Amino acid sequence: MHRSLRFALLATVFSVGGLVSATAADLFSPPPATPVAPSAQEDWYLTIGGAGQLEPKYPGSDDYTVRPGLIFSISKASQLNVFRSVDDNPSIALFDTGTFRVGAVGRLDWGRNASDADTLTGLGDIGVSVEAGGFAEWYVTPWLRTRAELRYGVGGFEGVRGLLGADVIVPYGQWRFAVGPRLTYGGSGYMETYFGVTPVQSAVATAFGNPLPVYSAGAGFDLVGATAQLTYNFRNGFEAGVYGTYGHLLGDASSSPLTNDANQFMAGLSLSYTFNIGKAWW
Repeated sequence: MHRSLRFALLATVFSVGGLVSATAADLFSPPPATPVAPSAQEDWYLTIGGAGQLEPKYPGSDDYTVRPGLIFSISKASQLNVFRSVDDNPSIALFDTGTFRVGAVGRLDWGRNASDADTLTGLGDIGVSVEAGGFAEWYVTPWLRTRAELRYGVGGFEGVRGLLGADVIVPYGQWRFAVGPRLTYGGSGYMETYFGVTPVQSAVATAFGNPLPVYSAGAGFDLVGATAQLTYNFRNGFEAGVYGTYGHLLGDASSSPLTNDANQFMAGLSLSYTFNIGKAWW
């Protein structure tokens, strides 16, 4: 990765942030001093949108690519102003007290191609995986949110993925800035798929001129970092933002012979729109 690109990504991480789910027209305001509990009679709002983000071609890569991202969430009117981070995967809250939410979450893992790097020659491709699971988040105060996700992936890999995070939220009129730490977990199925080298893979890679040792990657926390994001609400249903993330691979992920760079960066732009979908039919 070129030095200039690395510098630009670092600058993005520490100066700007990403898109949270948008609010409806004329409803954006700083988080309330006292959390508002949802009511069964409230209208529900759907937030949809997209993002374009620069990210590593695969975990541990030192080459980058641009990929699309999806923004999707459903909230009651009383929760429109609740902060949602750029790395909150598409989710629906099934239980919501105003300060504590639990629900379903999903994510797509784009996989990996053997052609992405010389280091991967002879290993074969990893297909797209679908991850599904649950999330829980707690607003300790109106300006501090914690969130956990636990998902199970099937497809290119099969195993558990997890996320722990916290965000300090600073609203200013139609602007909102947030920054906070992230810690991700990879189960044995995920870690072996992305960072391990089996005896067969080692033999094939060596035959193709890419000598790789046999390497076993066990379950554990695989990345620690931080996300910063800055959003602007247009008060007409639209919200736009910019964001940056830095992460450092840990343990077996960092030590893998397939890891070309333990420092991982992401940066991107987002746009979403929120609209009223009426009373819940459920």
